[in-house]
Amino acid sequence: MAKILLINSNRFKQPWPVIPFGLCHIAAVTEKAGHEVKVLDLCFSRNPAREISSMIKEFQPDVVGVSIRNIDNGAGFNTQFLIADVKKEVIEPLKKVYKGPIVIGGPAVSINPVEILDYLGLNFAIKGDGELSFLAFVENIQNEETLKQIKGLHIVKNGKIIAANEPWRVPCLDEIPFVNPTKYINVDKYRKFNSPLQIQTKRGCSLSCSYCTYNAIEGKFYRLKNPKKVVDEIEFLVKETGITHVEFTDSTFNIPINHCKNILKELKKRNLKLKLRTMGLNPGAVDEELIELMKEAGFMDVDLGAESGSNITLKTLGKNFTKKDIIKAGDLLKRYKIPTTWYLLVGAPKESIFTLKETYETLIKAASKWDLINIGIGLRVYNQAPVTKFISKKPEDNFLKPYHYEPEEISLNEVKIYTKWMALHNDNFFMYDEDENTPPFVLMLGSALIKIFAPRQPIWRLFILIRKIQRFTGITWLRKFLFLRKYRKIIERLEEKLKRENGLTLNHSPSLDREVA
Repeated sequence: MAKILLINSNRFKQPWPVIPFGLCHIAAVTEKAGHEVKVLDLCFSRNPAREISSMIKEFQPDVVGVSIRNIDNGAGFNTQFLIADVKKEVIEPLKKVYKGPIVIGGPAVSINPVEILDYLGLNFAIKGDGELSFLAFVENIQNEETLKQIKGLHIVKNGKIIAANEPWRVPCLDEIPFVNPTKYINVDKYRKFNSPLQIQTKRGCSLSCSYCTYNAIEGKFYRLKNPKKVVDEIEFLVKETGITHVEFTDSTFNIPINHCKNILKELKKRNLKLKLRTMGLNPGAVDEELIELMKEAGFMDVDLGAESGSNITLKTLGKNFTKKDIIKAGDLLKRYKIPTTWYLLVGAPKESIFTLKETYETLIKAASKWDLINIGIGLRVYNQAPVTKFISKKPEDNFLKPYHYEPEEISLNEVKIYTKWMALHNDNFFMYDEDENTPPFVLMLGSALIKIFAPRQPIWRLFILIRKIQRFTGITWLRKFLFLRKYRKIIERLEEKLKRENGLTLNHSPSLDREVA
């Protein structure tokens, strides 16, 4: 029996702190095999180095596993490189007090295993599903030849790659035991932020979005959980944690659509009185039966990945849907009154002032004025994403550090300025690269107010309310005035291009001759 310490290194708290369910799964599988396991959750730590030192001294583990969730904040503009924080706050303090084997895993590691090992100065990383690979690592740590053969394990020593094995995909997800996170971490801290329980109904994705890495992390084929098993797990977690806010975290919740509908029917049958949401609704697989089932099952809000409102850009992004599908999905969501966060990714290949204008006009039409339009500026290029094939000169670190795609017809700076101009005229436009950094105490306060005064409303509607108050009090007018003083020439140039080539103007954000002087 070995003593295993698992560390949650994720300290990023937007839009809320994420309960480390993946790490808890690793803990449960390892413990079931007879090993002693402790989990150190650093999400809310004020002094990670001190907590690491104290735990190492007290527990004296034989193996330490570190989960790394994000390479960065996913923004293609003003990107925040989170691996640097992990290195400074977690890995360097750990290496000072612990000389045994350290193995890293998690979504970030699955994208750049070798490069992250090199950056952090470590030897072992697991790519893909971690349950089986980590257990095999623990049980063969003394046998280097066997280690080299473990699926998913990457080994780098003295700058040389010793092993780089393909992932060990868990073949039957129904066999993974339910995990009570309260056994390993303090869930009450997450409850203060209204962090949801996270549920996967499947792993893998068969779509081919040009910027996405889900295929690399989870595989190109769907491994589906039994719908009854999914709802059994939800019932178990709600009972054990007391949390009724549940988020489905599949890459695309509604594909395959029949599998999704069967889960919704099972939820409806059990009448669990939950507050449901999903981070991955695909406009290409939305029909009225699906939205009606979601409403009846208890969906409080959804994230819809539109990414663009122009067919030209949707095609370059590798999407399986069109502008027509986006408008249809929006009509259904509005009809059934399901609050929606619309995700956009502007600045992709073949983006231009014309496709941007079309995108924003499409979203203004498709979304409710109380829906949040979350705009990511710039396509952050990740290793193993299909778009890397079209980049002739690849960076030496294999896209580990922030690398954005620069459109041919419009600069990202112009995309940013035009988008900011649109946001000053639309209260529900949310710019991910500058609006996401809400202080944690504000998130916690907002969650508390929502629970008291509007328990069925998503917290993000507070952002829209604040914008409407700013408009009413004149703050928005002042912001527009200052913005025009700084960027008037660029706005004029974009307007002139639209007029010259298509006879268009930047409507929906009024033309300059009718704007603030």
